[in-house]
Amino acid sequence: MQIATPPTPAAGPLLSCDTAAERGAYARAVAAGLDSPQVRRRFDARPGVTAAAVLAEMESPDTVGRALAYVEPSLRGYRTAVRELDRTRAELVRLRQVVGADVWSALAVVSVPACVTAIFYLQRSAFSFWVEQALLVALFIATTVPFVVAVSKPRSKQNLKTQFELFLHLLYLPLSAVEVRNAAKRWEDDLRVNGTPGAALAVIDELMGTDPHSVLLPGHYDGLRTAASVDWVVSSEASRQLERKLSALEGGTIAVSGPRGAGKTTLLNESAGKNDFQLRIRVPAAYHPYDLVYSAFVTLCEQFIRREGFEVPQLTRLSGFVRTGQRMRRAFRSLRRRLFFGIPAAALIVLGTAATAKAWWDEHNAGVRSRAGTAGHWVAQHAGDIWHGRSVGAGLSVTVAGLLIWRLRKSPRWRRRLLRGPAAVARVTAYCLMPGAFLSVLFDPDFRRHVGALPDAAAPGQAKVLLIVLLLVLCVVALVRGDKTSSSMKERGWKAAGFLLACSAAVVIWRSTTFQALLLDSENPARLACFVAGMLLFYIGRWRTKREEPELVIKCRDHLFQLRTTQSTSATFNMGVAGPGVLGSAHASSLASVPLNFPQLVEDLRARLGDVANHVHRQRGRTIVCIDELDRLGTEQQALHFLSEVKAILGVPQVHYLISVAEDVGAAFVRRGLPDRDATDSSLDDILHVQPGDVTQSLAIMAKRASDLPEPYVLLAHALSGGVPRDLIRYGRRTLEMHEDISSARQAPAVELTEISGRLIVEELYDTLAGFRTLLSKLHWTHENAAWLSTYRVVMDHLRHARAGTTSELMEALEYLAASGAVPPTGSPTEPPEAARQLITEASAYTYYALTLLQIFQPDDFEDRRRTASAAPAGQFQFLAEARLELTVSPHSARPLIDAARGAWHLRALSGTLLPVRVPPART
Repeated sequence: MQIATPPTPAAGPLLSCDTAAERGAYARAVAAGLDSPQVRRRFDARPGVTAAAVLAEMESPDTVGRALAYVEPSLRGYRTAVRELDRTRAELVRLRQVVGADVWSALAVVSVPACVTAIFYLQRSAFSFWVEQALLVALFIATTVPFVVAVSKPRSKQNLKTQFELFLHLLYLPLSAVEVRNAAKRWEDDLRVNGTPGAALAVIDELMGTDPHSVLLPGHYDGLRTAASVDWVVSSEASRQLERKLSALEGGTIAVSGPRGAGKTTLLNESAGKNDFQLRIRVPAAYHPYDLVYSAFVTLCEQFIRREGFEVPQLTRLSGFVRTGQRMRRAFRSLRRRLFFGIPAAALIVLGTAATAKAWWDEHNAGVRSRAGTAGHWVAQHAGDIWHGRSVGAGLSVTVAGLLIWRLRKSPRWRRRLLRGPAAVARVTAYCLMPGAFLSVLFDPDFRRHVGALPDAAAPGQAKVLLIVLLLVLCVVALVRGDKTSSSMKERGWKAAGFLLACSAAVVIWRSTTFQALLLDSENPARLACFVAGMLLFYIGRWRTKREEPELVIKCRDHLFQLRTTQSTSATFNMGVAGPGVLGSAHASSLASVPLNFPQLVEDLRARLGDVANHVHRQRGRTIVCIDELDRLGTEQQALHFLSEVKAILGVPQVHYLISVAEDVGAAFVRRGLPDRDATDSSLDDILHVQPGDVTQSLAIMAKRASDLPEPYVLLAHALSGGVPRDLIRYGRRTLEMHEDISSARQAPAVELTEISGRLIVEELYDTLAGFRTLLSKLHWTHENAAWLSTYRVVMDHLRHARAGTTSELMEALEYLAASGAVPPTGSPTEPPEAARQLITEASAYTYYALTLLQIFQPDDFEDRRRTASAAPAGQFQFLAEARLELTVSPHSARPLIDAARGAWHLRALSGTLLPVRVPPART
């Protein structure tokens, strides 16, 4: 269970547990809080952080006050309820001492229940009407006189008021006790969930000493295992801005621009609401416009058919006879299973209810026929009057009704209502019959007589009745606990116990003559028949007629057949005359469909997409077409060429197009008309720039995806990724992988920030320099300038041997490489090849940035240095992330940012003048 970190309590007076009940609740909450996974995971993380030490600190007054401060509102409510209960009890004690033995007030109080009892007795007596009225008047006088006399005397009046207050407080006392119990439960639950765990975590932080949040003890991190999932999406400013743009446009094309990994695909997938219709189109790296439009058309038809609740046609190559045979075999197998159980069940039900049904028919046959004949005569008489013109008003009414019925022939809603009418009538009848079968026992005099005789019959052996009730209760509990779909021994035991208890209850009931009379009542077969009829009507009412396909679904289905099959139609006509001379004629014709050309395919797609958009708009939804992965086409020219070719399907009214594009295409749209026009100027209506997230966004993403991940590790991943969500998740996953690797090798769960950060940065830098060296190896080198490549090999050897921890030789080698971007290495005055200069500069700048992160995270006093560096804007981690993003723009513009960050963290800036003498040799 993940414990939500409670807010820091406000400064105020120190709270404490004042009563034994509060101290007991606090002790129970401490035991539960220390047993929680989030707290228990931190035990033995560092020397001195033990369960005994934490428990001892939890009993100190300062820690108790801190824990109670987290739950101060619920504690205040509990103490208020306790004070109210104490006040009620004190008031009861006072009223008992004040109340006196006054005669008239006592008579006034006693007269009320005595009058009520007498009136109840008069209702059951056999007095005459006048005697009963006289007694009622006497009771009224006997009740009123004590009240009048008591009110007229001051002492009696005060005593009567005291007695009334005493009665009210006696009624209020149990309510106050219940409120105290509820308030105590709320406070103890709040203390168990928020109070003691929060205080325990604060105590553990104090026991850990320096940098308590540098210890990595993660909980679950399922969100990092599944990177692409809607369950882990965090709302961002880009998603809110996209929603505003969609709300402001009735239709149009919006480009979603941003760097790779910024979350453009996730933003497109999450753009559709509950009632919206979304069509997703993925652009392949090697595409053809016809294939893309063809695939989009097929996907549109299939998704709309599924949205409307119909089945997409299966276009198989089986003949009609084979498909019909398969359907008949499936129907026969289903019918065989139903008949195997249905025929015996129907025979038994008919046998058991035949006598009751025959009796009903004999009793009500004449009445039903008489009423049906009367109704038929009435209808025939009025129809004759209308036919002969003797009822003009009725003729006008039926004429208008006929016109209305003809008008409703095109209303799908009324057709559905007419088709569902019989099922609704069956359900309503079932709802009346099924409860009526049980409620009829309340109006059966024989049943009431048997129930009235039950106490008398059970008086000699009340234990038998109690045994029956107990067996029935246990039988119900056993049958409820026994899951019908479970096969475990425990559940089968519950089923067996329920069956045995039911048999025992049946034996005990059957041996009782009174229960036999109740079960064998003459009306019980009729009640059971009504219940069975209600069940049958209930199942009939659940039948659903097949919904008629709308015209738009039929069109989509026809398009699927047209797009995915080759249709051929043939017709033959023969004519002949039999006889000695034969005269005959034969004609044959064949028609084959021609595949749609690209213009016709585009027009059909636009027409169907417009129809779908109108249909969805009537249902208060939006139609969104997402064209994703356009930034994977390669170059800006290829993306613009794609927009030029497929913009024919854009611009459909009431359709929103969302296109994910690279940053260069977004920049082309922003500078439209300066000075030239391109495809973005005529294809896009608006653009949304998705920027990498800031520190707050990264913390929110990691808090949702990983449980109990300390903030320094999120800052490390944010600095390495630059705030790009995809890289942020990747670095978070690698952090937890390294934690598992290191902790399993050490047989200890706790891993420090210096270990994780050093290993993560070193491995990332090693992989990056390996990529740069691969690119450099493809260039032409000579013996004079080969020392550049040797420098990278030596530095990579340092990185390979330093994965267990950084060394002074590694830091010196990295400083050499970071400062050698513009100065040749020692012993190689020759310039590198011209094509290699830019790669060397980029590798040097990235090494400079990685070295900066190593020097920031490697010392132990990270929190103190962070607090000092954050005073300057360049010392904040968002500034480091911006420097990382600037490396993708230019290494020359990124170096001043790195220098500023190093200055804020009190690290010396590196340049060519500070170049070390040589690269230290790598360790073997």
